[in-house]
Amino acid sequence: MKYWTQHQARTSQTTEADQLNAEMQASQSAITTLDRTQTPQLSYNPTNVKPYALHQMWASGGAPASLQGPLWGTGTTRGEQTEYRTPGASAIAYQFLAITYQNYSGGWETAHTQTLTGFRGGHLHIEWGGQVALFPGFQQTSNNFQPPNPKRMQLRIQVAGVTMVERLGVARSMGSFRVVGGGLFPQGDLQVEYQWRYTPAGQDDAIVNTPAGLHLMQAHLFGNKVLAIARYR
Repeated sequence: MKYWTQHQARTSQTTEADQLNAEMQASQSAITTLDRTQTPQLSYNPTNVKPYALHQMWASGGAPASLQGPLWGTGTTRGEQTEYRTPGASAIAYQFLAITYQNYSGGWETAHTQTLTGFRGGHLHIEWGGQVALFPGFQQTSNNFQPPNPKRMQLRIQVAGVTMVERLGVARSMGSFRVVGGGLFPQGDLQVEYQWRYTPAGQDDAIVNTPAGLHLMQAHLFGNKVLAIARYR
């Protein structure tokens, strides 16, 4: 029976606005909810479908093929966030090269950038994982006269300048993280930025090692890896 001929009896045959809307929506859903299991057999056979017509995947590493893998960078910097670091931190025997307040004053910064080439328009799913080291001990001020300044590393993923997902991040001294997001995006090459933001320095934070005056390390991102999956209609 056609959807347009179905109706419920009304007192004195009075019509209601929702009566037509309900039938129209039911008719639309019968068409738009068709999935690939209802198509003719072998319609989506690889010989009939062009590459990346249905879905596409990207992993961190980039081109050329010899560098494809789970991490960014090469050599000793693979998977690391290398900006806003100073050799002054690693000059201290018990420290390593890390983000310091002398180079970083606050705000969102990009750890890695990835271009999703050939995105056809549709749903995009991204997963970003890695490790964060930070130092809760430095939340106590140098002279214990100011309120504590709790440390935290916030994380977010931006696609084409729009925030896809953001999380409060890691607050313990060493922890792993996994940020997962998804959304609908237009066709075209998409630039994805994996960003972090560290707690700004307080009124009396420990930022140097006295009396030498060497920079104290504050935070470090490493072991970064991402996976992006696009699903096209």
